[in-house]
Amino acid sequence: MLISLAAIIFMAGCTMTTPTPVPSPVPTGSDLIVVDALLPLTGSYSSFGAMAKAALLTSEEDINQYSQTIGSSTRVKVVIHDTGSDPATALKLAKQVRADGRRIVLGHMTSAEIAAIKSYSDANGMVVLDAGSTSPSLAIPNDSIYRLIADDSAQGLVMGIWLEKNKINAIIPLWRGDIWGEGLLNSTQAAFSERKGVTLDGVRFDPAEKDFASSVTSLDIRTGDAIRNYGADRVGVYIIGFDESATILSKASGKQNLSRVRWFGCDGNTGISSLAGTTSASRFAAHANLTGTVWGIAHDDPSSGPQTRMRERLGYPPSSGPIALYDALWVVKDVLKEIPADAGQTRIEAALVQHLSTYDGESRSLMPNAAGDRLLSSYDVMQVTSGSAGSGWKKVAHVTVWADGREEIVTDQ
Repeated sequence: MLISLAAIIFMAGCTMTTPTPVPSPVPTGSDLIVVDALLPLTGSYSSFGAMAKAALLTSEEDINQYSQTIGSSTRVKVVIHDTGSDPATALKLAKQVRADGRRIVLGHMTSAEIAAIKSYSDANGMVVLDAGSTSPSLAIPNDSIYRLIADDSAQGLVMGIWLEKNKINAIIPLWRGDIWGEGLLNSTQAAFSERKGVTLDGVRFDPAEKDFASSVTSLDIRTGDAIRNYGADRVGVYIIGFDESATILSKASGKQNLSRVRWFGCDGNTGISSLAGTTSASRFAAHANLTGTVWGIAHDDPSSGPQTRMRERLGYPPSSGPIALYDALWVVKDVLKEIPADAGQTRIEAALVQHLSTYDGESRSLMPNAAGDRLLSSYDVMQVTSGSAGSGWKKVAHVTVWADGREEIVTDQ
């Protein structure tokens, strides 16, 4: 990838947006490395923005503490910008970062947001390391986008594997009509078809939709037809959405047909806090055995120090995608310390790819593929279950598709 990127070591007087407060003071001057993060702290993707913020602040703490321990004057400061889960806002903020003289962005953005900033980033010597976008249409070699999790061709395959394992013969999709939702549905449909599964006509909703009454009614009718043709135990509803999924499930709880089948989710709604607890949405999610896939850490250790402190910041465990940003900040710090201010494109690209290819941290190997996306296809399968204090997410399996095509399913006891 030929990417123009200048060193990002800044004086404290640089103009910037109001940053999120950092846990402890850091020095100013030439030893301060400032890195911008574009996160959806509000809007339909805000659940993941909160997790990404917790991961980055924890990483910032650990980097600065490590530097202090070894007697280094280098410190890192993360400046967090809220995209509002909006592509136009993401582009505006990327332009602002560039105007302020900085060229690197860490993000946990939707594919629509990444698509909005990609051309500008490519043309203006920026580089984006993102842990949220997964659309296969953005798996493009030689561009400025590095994605820290696998694209959705891998997630679609994993969902196809899981549907087959659960003896589902037909799915009715309800999906978000944007570049991410369309791409994930296509990938899942292709993988499911290879396993003799049928994807029936479903319901596409506009990303701006708020009510969902008509969408849920239409879905209920289509589900009734599917039950008559395949049987309730062989039919699944496949929901591709973000935080709006809670509203959808709440409305679905009053529908007869939708209550008779299993529901399956995706990385946009698996693990979100609004589907846990005692709400009508969480109760219905448990009733429907809502089970989804999300990029996961193979053989993860949730008791590790960094993940424990992320959980303490959030009040619940973070998912694996945001954890990748913890590692990404360490990589960016190492790259910027290594390259000189006048480094050319080839030297900068070589340093970045080398560090990504050799780094092994909280989210394991960051090695990229030819498109700059994470090579490892590794997914947690999470299910909403009932408990004495309400519903909650539980990891039920881990699915890995290795580079040689081997499929491995490890179920949790």
